[in-house]
Amino acid sequence: MAENVPEKTRQKIRLALAIWQNATCLRFTEGGPDSDRIEFFDGGGCSSFVGRAGGTQGISIATPGCDLVGIIAHEIGHALGTFHEQARPDQSQHIAVHYSNIPAIRWNNFQPIGDDQAQTLGLPYDAGSVMHYGPFGFAADQFRPTISTLDKHWLFTIGQREAPSFLDIEAINRAYGCTDQCPTELWCLHGGYTDPNDCSRCVCPIGFGGTFCAEMQPSPCGGVIKASPMVQTVASSDFPGNFPSDLFCVWLFRSPPQGHLFIEFVEESFGYPCEDTCDKAFVELKMGPDFRVTGYRFCCSLPPLMTFQSVGEEAVIIHYGGTQTEKRAGFRARVWSEKQWTVTTEEEEQISTETTWGNAVNGAEVSGTERASTTEATMAQTNGDGQNTTTRAKPMPTSQPPPEVPMPFSSSSPSVMPVPSSSSSSPPPPPSSNECSLCLQWSEWSDCSQMCGGCGRKTRRRHCPSAVSCQREEKRICNRMACPEGTNFLFNNGEFHLLWKGCCVGLFLNNSKTAKDDGSSVRGECGPLENNENPFLRIISSLLSSHDGQKEKTKRNGGRRKSGEDKNGQ
Repeated sequence: MAENVPEKTRQKIRLALAIWQNATCLRFTEGGPDSDRIEFFDGGGCSSFVGRAGGTQGISIATPGCDLVGIIAHEIGHALGTFHEQARPDQSQHIAVHYSNIPAIRWNNFQPIGDDQAQTLGLPYDAGSVMHYGPFGFAADQFRPTISTLDKHWLFTIGQREAPSFLDIEAINRAYGCTDQCPTELWCLHGGYTDPNDCSRCVCPIGFGGTFCAEMQPSPCGGVIKASPMVQTVASSDFPGNFPSDLFCVWLFRSPPQGHLFIEFVEESFGYPCEDTCDKAFVELKMGPDFRVTGYRFCCSLPPLMTFQSVGEEAVIIHYGGTQTEKRAGFRARVWSEKQWTVTTEEEEQISTETTWGNAVNGAEVSGTERASTTEATMAQTNGDGQNTTTRAKPMPTSQPPPEVPMPFSSSSPSVMPVPSSSSSSPPPPPSSNECSLCLQWSEWSDCSQMCGGCGRKTRRRHCPSAVSCQREEKRICNRMACPEGTNFLFNNGEFHLLWKGCCVGLFLNNSKTAKDDGSSVRGECGPLENNENPFLRIISSLLSSHDGQKEKTKRNGGRRKSGEDKNGQ
């Protein structure tokens, strides 16, 4: 580690290395003798080579800004050979990239890598990968996304920077041959695989545990629930009171043979801290059949108002309490199956035993078949090992269909833009002004999340009846005054923003200085264009050097330049 890396950041670097080391067969030696090595240094940003470059290669970890364990693990992931998840060759099957909202100099971070340069190792796309950008990564207009997930329920899953996901780690284990080190391959369930650090057990996806991943992952709350047409209710701890921090809970639901599970979140009192990416405190839903993939994550105050149907006979709900200081209620959900168990005395005792974990309250009996008949679900076919090869869980609309997945904005991008998946439907009609009059008054605007540069946002909210589909939250850009000269990034309120000329990346300084009454001057405001210039000409001019401009001027004057000067100007 370079001398300019402070000790607190060094400890976080060691923690990030330990995450990769403890879950793979890779070993890192600090100050070791090998000629091929990684040097961590503070280069003013977060960056890394992709793969081994040979010799000493650097990973830049700026303090503050990049000194978070999840961000460091992301950069180490690059050094180990992984590209960004959103740049996979099969990108167009999962996300839409809105190039019109991305500065041209950042397009390379989003364009898919060809099959001749990258291997997916037979692993599925993972919205919860620590290598995936969030929905607003490098956005020029911070109120328009740069990435939309074609399955809209994954929108708040992308962009997490807490730790590598299950599939992130499996990819490294496969790429480095870790999965071939054990003499005997165990028969692991639910997508698990033999642990390269302990060949007597399996590595299990989040939500599952036991030697062979056949059991529910142990947690202080939650439980195994056998579903039937009798509706059962599960909820986070202390609901509708505030859930405690740092609480991790797992519920594993099972339906009768050849049955399915139906899950609805209850809107009343649903609440988690609001984030563009749900990675601190949230509820996660896995509907199968591939439980290796990170599930749908939901936070803030609006749950998905629809019924989810499982693909198969199992489903998982996971509650993450996080370390937030904001007090929220968590979730409540209703669960049932369209099939009835054929109960013997022995099975009845087993059901009673398994449903004593967690808060599962029997509700009024309803017809599972009637509840599930609102639409015909598209079911996925599984192969012999139980893994789904083509489809994922399909949400079932309630009284109104879900809004259509956003189409890409008009763009001159060279990439082929994907179309919405077949599960999307037409948006509901806009609410009438009479309906929205039932909403309460808007709250006061919150404080701006950043002090300058146009990076921050302020938010206000209002409460509306559950039957009214009116806007409940509004955000505005704030503090657009350029940051002081020499400021390269902002790190505040859990947000990290890079700056260019004092403005958030993607924005431009509209006026260099603004005069004040006392005769002094301050820097101008940040906006989408610089001095109202044509954006195309602005991008082209930014790619030209001062020598290019002089060369063009000389050419117009009929003069000539020496070849050496031309080379220096390129």
